[in-house]
Amino acid sequence: MRLVKLDRVTHEDWQRIVAGEREPFGGIGETLVWRDKSHHVGVRDDAGQLVAMAGLVLADVRVADEPLMQVAGIGGVIVTKAARGQGLAGMMVERLLEIAAELEAERAMLFCLAKNMSLYAKLGFQPIEQTVSAQQPGGPIAVPMRAMWKPLAGATRWPKGRVELQGEPF
Repeated sequence: MRLVKLDRVTHEDWQRIVAGEREPFGGIGETLVWRDKSHHVGVRDDAGQLVAMAGLVLADVRVADEPLMQVAGIGGVIVTKAARGQGLAGMMVERLLEIAAELEAERAMLFCLAKNMSLYAKLGFQPIEQTVSAQQPGGPIAVPMRAMWKPLAGATRWPKGRVELQGEPF
């Protein structure tokens, strides 16, 4: 297995990794419109087949009355069912965190199913206790997934208060 930079993610890449799985994001994520990512990584198996991928995009968030803050939004983390349990998600997220640091982001943020929170906690992510709102075609919604964040610079903190993602979730 080797970690690779992906210049783009095609519909065929997505179909290959999903491999017919009906609800790879637990039936929740499939109902939302997600923001396109600007940076992608993947994992190829020994035969060169893409078996996992994830992406990152810089996004603005407002917490309470604080000024807008930029986060490195990590999303679309998926490993084909046959390759799960091998640490591939962690490997990709670690690389995306390196890219986020290169982009000088002070915080990383992601959305996940509750059952995956322990995976991200092992990578240093902490829960955001407040509900996060984001845009969808019909207007703002409360994102129905758990939000987590990780400091990337010094003594960075997450402010208290309502959390409003500017745009679609990632």
